[in-house]
Amino acid sequence: MRNDFKTCLKALKALGDGNRLRTAALLARAGRELCVCELVDALGESQYNVSRYLGALCAAGIIRKERRGRWAMYTLAERGPLNAYLMKLVRPAPCCGLIAKDLARLKERLARREKGVCVIGCKC
Repeated sequence: MRNDFKTCLKALKALGDGNRLRTAALLARAGRELCVCELVDALGESQYNVSRYLGALCAAGIIRKERRGRWAMYTLAERGPLNAYLMKLVRPAPCCGLIAKDLARLKERLARREKGVCVIGCKC
């Protein structure tokens, strides 16, 4: 029981930053792996900042990272401590205008994939 409390507390702290919450919401809605450059474009933030957000979310167990050569792919953790909450932020519709704009930019960015894979790289 105590470990569950600590896990949830760590996750809540990670989501206490608006940009990390936006990042987690994008991954929750995507339902697939996203690369850093796709998140950079969707959030309109620098690669450095997005990488920091992702690191904090990984450390809290909210998302997971998988390396593929020089690419890092991120998804919502299968059994993340606050997955149900994150899903409510984006499904059936985004909770707020800011996340709706992020999702619209992500949709545009994902349309540029070739055979389901990011081929553009970062515009940073």
